[in-house]
Amino acid sequence: MSGPDGVLNRIPPAVKFSVLFGAGIGLYLITWWPALAGTLLIAVVALLATRVPVARLVRPIAGLVIIIGAVVIMTGLTGGWPGARLSGLRLITLCLLAYAISLSTRFAEFLAVVERIVAPTARIGLNPARISLALSLTVRFIPDLRDTYQGIREAQYARGLQHRPVATLVPLIIRTLQSADQIAEAIDARAYDTTQPTEEPS
Repeated sequence: MSGPDGVLNRIPPAVKFSVLFGAGIGLYLITWWPALAGTLLIAVVALLATRVPVARLVRPIAGLVIIIGAVVIMTGLTGGWPGARLSGLRLITLCLLAYAISLSTRFAEFLAVVERIVAPTARIGLNPARISLALSLTVRFIPDLRDTYQGIREAQYARGLQHRPVATLVPLIIRTLQSADQIAEAIDARAYDTTQPTEEPS
């Protein structure tokens, strides 16, 4: 999750996530598109500050632009283009900020921040460590699922099965379940216990 040693890598993860949270709220309070364009420029600078090679950024950002572009077009056709422009600028700014933070934050740091955020849930009987572990595993394995999907799809294309979604989905589900079993076994083998210590009665 962490990229090369850029400026953002030296900022505490809690500060970066706080800024992202504030940006998520603040951007929706801005209704003047030139100001939103300025925040987009800041997000681009933040992404470049991770010092990740631009060639490595092109593909994920291109996919992001396509998805947001589709959202903007649909919003423009149904609700008007001024609103679509604002929505598009907000979405891409937030996504670039989140991407910059994910590239500049180590996975262990992310896990620690999540655990601190959900710590108050212990008062209502939940286990913050387990919540943190579940969320972290979900985020961690999204790229693996994407790679698995692409590998299966390329294999099916090579076999001439490019127009059969079932031929892709079935092995994808089976491999995902196998990965889940392997992860569970690895956690058990390491005796990972997220149970909170109980206080001894005085």
